[in-house]
Amino acid sequence: MLSRITYALFSSIILLVSQPLFANGANKASDEITAANAKETANNQTVNQSSQQLVIFEQTINFNLPSDWKLAHSEQQDTMFSAEFVPANQELQTWSSMVCVQGFKGVAEDIEPELFLETMANVYLENCQGEMVFETLPSEPLNGHETASAIIGCTKMPNSHIKSIDKTTAYEANHGLGEIGHYTAVKGKADLYLIHKSIRGDSFSKANPPVKSQNYQEFLSSITPLSLH
Repeated sequence: MLSRITYALFSSIILLVSQPLFANGANKASDEITAANAKETANNQTVNQSSQQLVIFEQTINFNLPSDWKLAHSEQQDTMFSAEFVPANQELQTWSSMVCVQGFKGVAEDIEPELFLETMANVYLENCQGEMVFETLPSEPLNGHETASAIIGCTKMPNSHIKSIDKTTAYEANHGLGEIGHYTAVKGKADLYLIHKSIRGDSFSKANPPVKSQNYQEFLSSITPLSLH
């Protein structure tokens, strides 16, 4: 039973990240995040970062963003929340950099963060046309909450957004893009949270991915520190 539940859960994660999402009218969360972006950007020009705060179900996640990024989409359902951020000059369908924060309500007791990431990697592998990159990383508690972190990527991932944008500007369907990111799963009081930063571009070799254990802290420096309260 649990395996079927977790498979459905992570299938929804992959769909949220890999398929185009459009907001049918700005919801309250979108308005609050956009307003916070504008205010914090003005206050943080010297460090080129803006502080972000998202109230997701029962807890609040704090993180940073580069000040020239924007909220591309947010959505809240009964049991799942997602907010996706991209550089201001990019769109969700053609992003080359993305930060995504997700919440999954009421599942913290059903699956541990480490297994959460392992299951996600297995689903991710099913969509990968090249070689899979999966590297677990040392994890420390986040404000007393258990975490697990990993680098997950694919040397050649199909661009699933091609159906939603003009063919003259889209990548060819068989052009496979290299995609890789740093993922942190956090076990909250009742809910599970996923925070990840990803990049997408030309395909790369599994032996030398653009994000690895030697440089992931620098890669994350624009969005850290993180906190969950």
